[in-house]
Amino acid sequence: MLSGCGGGGSSSETPTTPEPTTDPIIDPITDPVLDPTPVVDHSGLTPVSMDNPENDEHLTGGDITVFVSSNDAFSSRPELVTDNFQDDGFFTSGDHLFRTPHTGVGPLLNAGSCQGCHINDGKGVVPESVDEPMTSMFLKIGDALGNEDPIYGDQIQTFSVQALDIADGVAGLPKHNGSVNGDELFGEAYAFVEYEMITGTYSDGTSYELRKPTYKVKDLSYGDFNDNVTFSARVSPAIFGSGLLEGIPSENLLALADPNDENNDGISGKAAMVTNVMTNELEVGRFAYKAQNPHVLQQASGAYRGDMGVTNSLFIGEPCTAGQIACITEAESEVKQANEPDILDRQLALVEFYNKVLGVPARRGYDEATDTWDENILAGRKVFFETGCVDCHTPRHVTGDVVGSRLGEITLTALLETPQKVDYLSQQVFYPYTDLLLHDMGGSCKVTRELADESICTSGEMCYYVQRCDGLADDLPMGDASGSEWKTPALWGTGLVQTVNAKATFLHDGRARNHAEAILWHGGEAQAAKDLFVNLSATEREQLLAFLGSL
Repeated sequence: MLSGCGGGGSSSETPTTPEPTTDPIIDPITDPVLDPTPVVDHSGLTPVSMDNPENDEHLTGGDITVFVSSNDAFSSRPELVTDNFQDDGFFTSGDHLFRTPHTGVGPLLNAGSCQGCHINDGKGVVPESVDEPMTSMFLKIGDALGNEDPIYGDQIQTFSVQALDIADGVAGLPKHNGSVNGDELFGEAYAFVEYEMITGTYSDGTSYELRKPTYKVKDLSYGDFNDNVTFSARVSPAIFGSGLLEGIPSENLLALADPNDENNDGISGKAAMVTNVMTNELEVGRFAYKAQNPHVLQQASGAYRGDMGVTNSLFIGEPCTAGQIACITEAESEVKQANEPDILDRQLALVEFYNKVLGVPARRGYDEATDTWDENILAGRKVFFETGCVDCHTPRHVTGDVVGSRLGEITLTALLETPQKVDYLSQQVFYPYTDLLLHDMGGSCKVTRELADESICTSGEMCYYVQRCDGLADDLPMGDASGSEWKTPALWGTGLVQTVNAKATFLHDGRARNHAEAILWHGGEAQAAKDLFVNLSATEREQLLAFLGSL
């Protein structure tokens, strides 16, 4: 037989015809038992079952899972960190830096510290009234092509540095044309949101109500925006578990991508390829709402400069554009100038480490003593699979090697050149429920200029910029993400969001007050899953929501 397959041998014997057999013909394609190729998922593991949870599925964060379900659920240090004297000290130092306003803040900013945006290491909040400025959310800004605004840059910074010095609620806020002459420093612009209530009905006749946001911007301190301006509202996300997300091998995420929908399932997730500013090479984006950053360090460094005005070795320039003379003048009065960063690399590395090793809260609904799950949650998990939610919210991933900081190995006094892997972040099986890919969620936006009575205007102090959108779109492209594409958010911890911060809400802009509303806003690639949710029975809906609450 080998000679007939190019085996290299020869034979002079006359070949014989094999005897017919009465054994059944086995097709290896239709008979998976005899298929020599095992079925594996993107991580090389047996696919997650719809009917039976994994043995350790309640350990959401692998070795950094924490069994805390109070308002400290997103702020807890894992046991393996506590047990390591050195790591525990680094965690404490990083936590302190995360919570404390840093020297060199400003001249323009959204918040004075990391914790000012990420409340209890969780989500930010939408202001409760139009008279309350945004502090843990903000508006990204650009034009229809994704270019930065020539005067305001890529995000609106509500405050100037004076806001940290005088706690009177007014200092540092924007003032119409207040900084145009360059002699006085004010925050850039004042953004607020108003809601229109819209209603709908589930297939069983139960009604629901959604908040549709309209974003308005007034009191522009540095003159008008660009003629094709568009905005994107962002509520600060929770930060726990970021080291695990960074640790997913790029090839595993690319294996989930299907940008051309070749399998015709209506889902066309694509990886955002972004520039690693440390290497100037393209990598898979994982962090921020449109996956703009490839690793935790770049995400944190960009936030330090963009949100707080704290310069660092990755992003050295102050957050002032060439058209903001008052900002540039104030920056010249700071202690650290030019290419001297406000925050040192070792401090930045400690904040990165803290972000990476924050504990991930364990799933609720599992009884370890009896190895059983709450039946309602188990039924909701199955509905989550059946409705296609798992097509984007991939349940399980595995990490490769993960280091504590990309800046180097942290020591008591310095950074060593070569960072070492962190064992409790590396080779971990964990359950974040995301594919970290971009998906088109549908919708479109329109920006107008209006007076308070909604009549059209062209200029003046009372002429506001107004953005109204259908669906979840923002019409602001960012890198590979279009104006209607968003990264799939991780769902781990979503059941504790409002335990950690009672005022927190859901989706990128906080419009959804609960999980049901978040699902009902889905469109585009997620329209089919949303329609299935609407057509569930009341019992199935409650089971699905109970499952989400257990995450």
